[in-house]
Amino acid sequence: MTGVACLKCYFWIFIFVFRSTLPSDGKLLETIMWSTQNAKFLSGRGVVIYPDIGDKLDIICPKAEPGRDYEFYKLYLVRREQAEGCSTVMDPNVLVNCNKPEKDIKFTIKFQEFSPNYMGLEFKKNMNYYITCEY
Repeated sequence: MTGVACLKCYFWIFIFVFRSTLPSDGKLLETIMWSTQNAKFLSGRGVVIYPDIGDKLDIICPKAEPGRDYEFYKLYLVRREQAEGCSTVMDPNVLVNCNKPEKDIKFTIKFQEFSPNYMGLEFKKNMNYYITCEY
């Protein structure tokens, strides 16, 4: 994912949703700071997480730091080939815009099979999901 072929995205997240056999209220997964300064985003690879149905994940777009340019991002839920090719052109599902340099922006994903909100995200067990960005 380095070089000219991938100028519009730095990193992505690979999500493999499990369904635990025991009922659970879910847990809050480790927060992900969406920034080029985050060492978890290795060059050419994304962050891999393994949530269970019911878990929550916070993604933070950090506010601008003094003396450093703000990183404007738009985060998408995409298919595997889109994440690997840094493409957001096929049927993109915009999750959040990181466009407010004066404050942190927090986006929470709840891994649920059914959403009461018609615009809510739904995740099927034993499926792979990918989040990528363009800046």
